[in-house]
Amino acid sequence: MKDWKDWYSENRSEEHKVVNDIEEKIHDDLVLVRLWIAQDGKAPKGAIKYQSKVWKNKNSKGTNPAKNLVIITASGQPPLILTNKNSPLVNKSGKVAKGKKNDGNAPTSRYLSKPYQWRCRDCGDQFDSNVAEIHCTRQPRQLSKVSDDSKKWFDKFLNGIEWEFVPHHTISKGQIGVIDNPIADGIAEEAGRELEKILNRVEMKPPEVFELYNYKTRYLRVSDLKDYRKFKQVISKIAEWRKLKIRPIRSAPVGVIEIGHAFDEFLSSNFKNISSDDWSSGERIWFECKELGVTVSGTPDLSFQGIPVETKTLKLFPFEVEDENQQSIFRYKWKTNYCKQVALYLQGCEMDWMLLLLISRESGKFTLVPVNDEAMEKMRADWNEWANNKEHSTKLEEYRKLISEEEVAS
Repeated sequence: MKDWKDWYSENRSEEHKVVNDIEEKIHDDLVLVRLWIAQDGKAPKGAIKYQSKVWKNKNSKGTNPAKNLVIITASGQPPLILTNKNSPLVNKSGKVAKGKKNDGNAPTSRYLSKPYQWRCRDCGDQFDSNVAEIHCTRQPRQLSKVSDDSKKWFDKFLNGIEWEFVPHHTISKGQIGVIDNPIADGIAEEAGRELEKILNRVEMKPPEVFELYNYKTRYLRVSDLKDYRKFKQVISKIAEWRKLKIRPIRSAPVGVIEIGHAFDEFLSSNFKNISSDDWSSGERIWFECKELGVTVSGTPDLSFQGIPVETKTLKLFPFEVEDENQQSIFRYKWKTNYCKQVALYLQGCEMDWMLLLLISRESGKFTLVPVNDEAMEKMRADWNEWANNKEHSTKLEEYRKLISEEEVAS
């Protein structure tokens, strides 16, 4: 079961739930078989196709699966349909699909012991404390040590890695916001070739710690404006969170989720050590969202010749695997995440386009894509809709009032 939950977190959504109608008790060691449905795309050779109803009835969608099914589901994502290897659904076809392997056999999370580790958002100092102590006038970010399993993964990765720049055209063709501009393409090519030389020349060190994601926040973030589910979750509670003392996170993820977070730390810490006239760390950007009446900020990861560069990692590029479903997953990530973040940053840096750096965590291949703010039009329409929601507008007003009072007090 754990392998499939890890796969779903990596490829579809980290925020998901498992529902089932099987006799066996659900646990991480339970062996399950995938059933291929139309939403999964073209079924690979040997896969078990499932063409019956997924949910018992229309009203039970997301909560009450059909008999003999285990379903991993998330809002806005196709469900993953599974069944027990001894299920009549498998025996009927006479085939058993092979489960996908994950990066380790650890549980989905692990407890953190006191004192907890922290890092200042401004000066970067790290310190131990049982509570979130204010540092440089701001709440610090909480850290976790990298687990032994992930350390082994990084050792294997770094021993066999050769960084390789890949021109973006095949990968980015048809995606929202990608510009067709010879000058921009030339800059992306120059940046990619130079970065390839730098990465293969420097000695890269695996991360010792990584930042823990805390969904409880004092300020609306760029990520909260990209997705309605996140916005709804945050705006309904943010005023309450601002009045409460921030509590430490008591557990850390492991497996593919930890590797994803630790890889971001790996890139950030190693990029800081790169000595180059063209490459440097990104600068903080502020964006006023007039539709919602709020201001958000964020920091692109890097800068090339003054052009902001946002970094995103993925396990593998679609062209690296023989799985047609990977292309649809990549398009989904681009539509819901990549192009939106670039568009938001462009509102605050007064530029027509910037670079998106995509890096494979498995192969070391990477590409740089020039992207504009085409995604803004749809986001602005969404924000107007959110602002017209009576409940959201009330919570937004409460949040704006608290921000205003805080600014006066300071």
